[in-house]
Amino acid sequence: MTSTTWLALALAVAACTDPRKLVLSIDTNAGVPCDIDRVRIRASASETTTFERSLDAAHLPISVTLLDETTEGRFDVEITGLKSGVEVMQVSDSLQFGRDATQPVMLDLQCTADQHCKLSGAMSAGSAAPSASRFQCGPSVLRYTAAMTSADATDACSVPMAHAGKVLGDGSRGPVRLTELEPLLPGFGFQFYGQPIHQIWVARDGYVSFGHDNPDPAGDLVPGPFDRNLVRGGTPPPPHAVMAFWDKMSTSSMGVCYELNGPRGAQSLRLAWTHACLTQPCGSDNLNFMITLDESTQQIVLSYGPMAATPPERAAGATATVGLVDDAPACPVDQCVRETGLCKDGATPCSYSQVFSSTVQAGGVPNMRFSPVAASR
Repeated sequence: MTSTTWLALALAVAACTDPRKLVLSIDTNAGVPCDIDRVRIRASASETTTFERSLDAAHLPISVTLLDETTEGRFDVEITGLKSGVEVMQVSDSLQFGRDATQPVMLDLQCTADQHCKLSGAMSAGSAAPSASRFQCGPSVLRYTAAMTSADATDACSVPMAHAGKVLGDGSRGPVRLTELEPLLPGFGFQFYGQPIHQIWVARDGYVSFGHDNPDPAGDLVPGPFDRNLVRGGTPPPPHAVMAFWDKMSTSSMGVCYELNGPRGAQSLRLAWTHACLTQPCGSDNLNFMITLDESTQQIVLSYGPMAATPPERAAGATATVGLVDDAPACPVDQCVRETGLCKDGATPCSYSQVFSSTVQAGGVPNMRFSPVAASR
């Protein structure tokens, strides 16, 4: 059963003794509380009234009653989603009171604080809130442990699946967004550093990013160690990213295959680079590796097949970087303990997990498994 919270927002004093009312039924497809943890409603006519509410333990949608005490029945409304006090989502519009009604409003993830949306489409009479699933939040995760493991033997490029495809087989330079999978992501309960995945950017340079924006729109970001902005003054790595083999690469006509399969609660998402090269254009090199995101365990596995290139040491990692990145690195690599994901003070999460950078791996690049560590309350 959905509970509602009623709030009368008096917009302005007028002579109306029996004001009309409009109920906003506010929902969101964002994860609560990992994407947003509060909402703010601001209604303005001759005066402005603001109401802010925590979404902790809230049952969505929440209902807000607006009383028509305006002189002309018209007002402006702005609804903002906040995370830790920072505005992250926003919708706004000018509205006109009519007959008493309940109107659904969807605070959508695409309506960012920088590019907020109009309410008008959701406010038309008889409209209904979208039925898409809400993204689910997981435990708060600030770090991962890392260990060598066996390879995921699944061939993501040849197993027929309903939700499978291929990108970057046409020589595209910059990262591409997997828009075909986005309708399925609310039902994919994998979280990266405790955050649901809203979109996936796949780069030919051997990594994926889950950030809102394209991590390398010009396709010219130079691979390197995750701490270079701390110790060398360089550009930080793409945030919210999994680097399976981050190097300057090109893809063959096989591109990067992806497939999402399994029953809900036990799904796996695989992304596989097949016959990739360290030359431009792709020639005789043969680099094969895969990223697996496991919903049931919340683990990330990096698997490597045949890795051949000229010179051979580059196929073994001489110019590549492998690992995970959350956001801004908290300490240099030599102060981050890979096995625990903590800086050497034993308390501060590194905000990344670097397996190696520009270091030849004796015996080849190792298969790696990253396991999340939930933050203690």
